[in-house]
Amino acid sequence: MAVRLHPRRSVLVAGSLAIAAAGLASGCSVLGADEPETITPPDSDALRAVAGESLDLAKSYDEAISRTPDQAAKLTPIRDAHREHADAIGRSLDASVAPAPAPSASASGGGGASGLLKALQAAERAAAERATSACLAVASHHAPLVGAIAAARASHAEALA
Repeated sequence: MAVRLHPRRSVLVAGSLAIAAAGLASGCSVLGADEPETITPPDSDALRAVAGESLDLAKSYDEAISRTPDQAAKLTPIRDAHREHADAIGRSLDASVAPAPAPSASASGGGGASGLLKALQAAERAAAERATSACLAVASHHAPLVGAIAAARASHAEALA
C-alpha cells in the first residue's frame, strides 16, 4: 500500500478553506473583524482620554528635553511613542473626534535631571494605571490597543528608573 504525500501548500490551502467554511457556516466572520459601524460614546470618551493623556505626556517630554538636552537620547523615543499612541487611537476613532484634554503630566520635578526623570516616572505610572482602567472599560475590540498603551507606559516608567 503506497502512502500518498500531499504538498505542504495543498494541505495549508485545504485547511484554510475548511476553517473559513466552518466560520461562515457558524455566522462568524473569518475574513474580517466584527467591529461596529460606530464607536459607542463610552468607548469614545475612554479612547479620547487615553489619547489626550498620550499627547499630554508627549508635551511633558518636549519640556523635559528642552530643559535637559543631555537626556534627549533617552527621552525622545518615549516621547515619540506617546505621539504614536495618540495617532493609533485617532485612527480607531471617527475622524471628527479629537482627543480630550487629559490630567496634567507636567514634568516639573525639582533637582535637575534626576528630579525631572522622577516626575516623568511618576506621571508614566499614573498614566499606566488610568490606561489599564480604560482597557477594562472599553469594548473588547479596543482593549488590545489600550492594553498595549498601558503596558508601554509601565515600561516607560521602568526605563526612566
